[in-house]
Amino acid sequence: MIISNNSVKNNRIFTQTQFSLTCWYASIFTGIISLGALGVYEAIAHAHYVTINQELKAVSGTFHDTLEPLLIKPNILENNIQEILPDLCLVNQKCEQNYHQSKYITKFIQQGKYYFQFFDLSGNLLGKAGIEIKGLSIIHQQEELINLKDKNNIRYRQISLLLHTKDNKQWGYLQIGRSLEDFDHYVNNIKWFLLLGLPLLIILVIIASWYLAKKAMQPVYKSYQQIQQFSSDVAHELRTPLAAIKATLDSIMMIKELPLKDSKETLITINRQNQRLINLVSDLLILSRLDSITENSYIPVKTDINLVDLVNDLVEELSFLAFKNNIEFIQKIKVKENLLIKGNEEQIYRLLTNLVINAMENNHENGKVIISLEVEKKEVIIKVIDTGIGISEEDKTLIFNRFYRVNKARNRDKGGSGLGLAIAQAIALYHNGRIELESSVNKGSIFTVYLPK
Repeated sequence: MIISNNSVKNNRIFTQTQFSLTCWYASIFTGIISLGALGVYEAIAHAHYVTINQELKAVSGTFHDTLEPLLIKPNILENNIQEILPDLCLVNQKCEQNYHQSKYITKFIQQGKYYFQFFDLSGNLLGKAGIEIKGLSIIHQQEELINLKDKNNIRYRQISLLLHTKDNKQWGYLQIGRSLEDFDHYVNNIKWFLLLGLPLLIILVIIASWYLAKKAMQPVYKSYQQIQQFSSDVAHELRTPLAAIKATLDSIMMIKELPLKDSKETLITINRQNQRLINLVSDLLILSRLDSITENSYIPVKTDINLVDLVNDLVEELSFLAFKNNIEFIQKIKVKENLLIKGNEEQIYRLLTNLVINAMENNHENGKVIISLEVEKKEVIIKVIDTGIGISEEDKTLIFNRFYRVNKARNRDKGGSGLGLAIAQAIALYHNGRIELESSVNKGSIFTVYLPK
């Protein structure tokens, strides 16, 4: 019930954290996308603006160089200028202009974007050509590009040039302007495209942020669940021996005079439960240290380990346990010389001890346990083979979980905590190795340890 309540609370906490992460992700990415969209808009607008300026300067330079040789007297437009500007309309002259259908010598006029105005030195209009404009102020600023706006709110980009006659006298002014209507229309389309597309991108960012936050929280949530389960299992494992000790002491306290024989039996029971607690705490300490390796808070010393000597010592030490359980314990060293690996000797010894003890405790009477050692090109292979009760397919996926027991009754009777295989796997992983399991029910199991050579 405690786990269930904590799980509900845990879900609420992680949902709030996920929401907070989503807000942070969405805010940051939205800011980046908005700045990116603004940058794209400014870059496109600036590039087109620069292009228009260059185009206008090129057109004005071309006409300036073409017209000056044709100018004879100041303030007078010669007839030969109409050869260059066929649609030139002089002041006080009625002109019928059809700029969009006429064929012009100059491609720029042909585009229907330019206007040309001629002024004398006093600023009086002499003639004009190109597109019709209304309401533009007359400004004479040499070689300077300016923006103007007519009565219809159409913007123009304009430059004024001082013209000279053939004998280098000041003739008057040429004013060349370009309509920015197409430019403004294009830039506005981009602006609206970005403004309408930005909310859609923000929605996609929010959805993606929620998904990423959820993915980011899954390992943390899984780890938290494992901690909850681990704490529950530890509490359960500690409760059993403590309850047994308390029950034993309570029964003794109810007896006024306890015979010596019963006293010894009571002390034996308490000692057995106490030893079980010691073993459990020791196993938990080992697991805690192995978990701390990834945090660099605990780094075991690695040395050269002679696996041949290690296996021989293991067989010699555990032979009494095999004899006690009526198990035949066999070693098969398939290596002709000493075999060295780099690692922590105490941990490797603990790994193999746990596998062998597990094989003996889950074996049949008169069964066999074989430990073999062989080597391949890049790996050392240690096998622990037993003829015991075996492991079902369902249990194979859970056998290395902490506190998991295939036969709970058998392991509790023998004082097992369910941490032996979990410790073995943790040690193998720390040494960049792995443990593989092959097993069939009532036929035995093969635990194969692979360690880098």
